[in-house]
This record gives sequence, C-alpha cells and structure tokens, in this order.
Amino acid sequence: MKFDEIIYLPILFIVFYILYISSFKIPVILLFAGFFILIKGSDFFINGAVGISSKLGISEHTIGLTIVAFGTSLPELAVSSLASYQKHASTAWGNVIGSNITNILLILGLAMLFSTIKPSRFAFKDAISMLAVSFLTIFLAFDGKLNFYDGLILLAFYVYFLYTLRGRGLEGEEIKGKAKGAILFLILGFFGIAFGGEAVVKGAVGIAHSLGIAEATVAGSIVAFGTSLPELATTVMAAIKKHYGIAVGNVIGSNVVNLALVLGISSMLANISLNLMTPMIFFFFLASFLILVILKEKWLSKIVSISFLILYAIFIATIYIF
Repeated sequence: MKFDEIIYLPILFIVFYILYISSFKIPVILLFAGFFILIKGSDFFINGAVGISSKLGISEHTIGLTIVAFGTSLPELAVSSLASYQKHASTAWGNVIGSNITNILLILGLAMLFSTIKPSRFAFKDAISMLAVSFLTIFLAFDGKLNFYDGLILLAFYVYFLYTLRGRGLEGEEIKGKAKGAILFLILGFFGIAFGGEAVVKGAVGIAHSLGIAEATVAGSIVAFGTSLPELATTVMAAIKKHYGIAVGNVIGSNVVNLALVLGISSMLANISLNLMTPMIFFFFLASFLILVILKEKWLSKIVSISFLILYAIFIATIYIF
C-alpha cells in the first residue's frame, strides 16, 4: 500500500472534523488538505469505477469516454457545484474558466515539453467541439449570468458531444482493472470528493477574504491549478509514454466536461453571475483558439510548449495585477 493511501483516511477524518465540528478553521490548511483529499478521492473513485467496469466486461473505449473522462473532472465538479450552492458564484465560474486555461497553456504545454506529440485524427474535430461549447457558454452568459435553463442547454450539449463520439476506438477490448474492493474504493472516493471539495471552497474563500483578493482570481489560479492536478498527471505521463491520443484527448475532453457538465450543473444549482469583461475571459478564448490552430497545423513542439508556458505565466500575473 502506498503512503498516500495510508494517510488518506486520517486526513479525511481531520478535514471532516475541521469542517463540521471544530471552530478552529485555518484557510490554508483547509485548502491544501482539501486538495489532497479531493485528488486522492478522485483517484479512488476512478479505480473503483474501472474495477466495476472490468468485472462487467465494458470496452476500454467506452470507459475512456465516460468514466475516466468524467473522473478527471470530478475535482472541478465538486468545487464549482459546492461553490455555486453556497452562493460563491465567482469561485464557481473562476474555477472552470481557470481550469480550462490551465489545461491548455500549462498542462498541454508541459506535455509538449516532455515529448513531441502526434495528435490523433479526431483531435482537431474534438477541438472544434470544445471551441463551440466555449462560444455557447459566453453567449448564454451575455446577460451577465448563467441560470437554470442555461445549465440545461450546456448539459444538452454534453449529451450531444458524447453522441458524436460513438463508434470510436477498439470495441470489445476490456479494461484490465482490479474488481476486488472496487465498491469500497468507489465509496471512499465519493466521500473524499464531497469533503475535499467543500474544504477547497472554504479555504479559497477564506484566503481571498483575508488577503483582500477577488474570489475569481484565487479560483482562476490556485483552485484551478489544484483541481487540474489529475489532468496534469494523466496528460504528462501519457505524453512521456507516447500515448498521444490520451494526452491531447484528456485536455480537450476535460475542457468540454468543465464547461458543459460542471458549469451546467453549477448554474442549475444557483444563478451564476459572470463578468465577461475580465482578463480571464480573454485568456480563455485565446487558449481555446491556440489549441485549435496548433492541432490543425500539427505544431505540437517544444517551441510551442515554451510559448504556452510563458503565456500561462503572463495569465497568472495579469489576473493578480488587474
């Protein structure tokens, strides 16, 4: 058993105690403990889901497009939906937009630094879908907010996106996951995601208030980076092992999930006020267009990687300055 698996339950209990029993609440502790529980909980959840799927004999293609794609965006879903429910709209949308920027500029940038990526023939088409849902989100938020019906439209897009992916991959190839203890992993993962998500939200809001920094800024940087760690690990490792389809597909798929599913559910829980006249929205569109261009021209090289990483650094500096 790995060290992080051994300390998972004690930290989960401590987070639960701090959140619901103790009056002693330090935002920084909540934030980092929440990140650990959230990410490890997502890992457990995915392992449990893959184990159950293996037992049922579902193909790798189907699992990759459903459980795994959904699983890597569980931290974003937990944080943004909880933030929306608790009326922290800036954290809800800032986390989603910031995560999408992080996925493209930082995570794909690092992946290209470790390996010269060769995208699959579906990559450009999927990037168009990602750009489409980006435009749809901004269009729905033109009145300054996303409401329940906007959320339904975003969820409908997600269902449509999944429908367009039918028939891809190697059907009949089963996932070789461990079915033993799968249900336990699923349960532990669920509680980790729930408690970890709430800890991250409260920690981020507490830091923002104590430092006098806007919630959206903290959400678009610190929180977005933390919730994007599963994508970071998956994408970079896939690039190193030359699984280019997973590396690029994970970034595009996670971005679609973040906008269509995560923001869709979050806006259905409560109206989300969204300021479109911010630097974060500009970088959001810039990153979305850039990935479309580099995939079409197949410019996935170390030079582009360095350019993406520099842009990410400029993005972080900009949202804190302005």
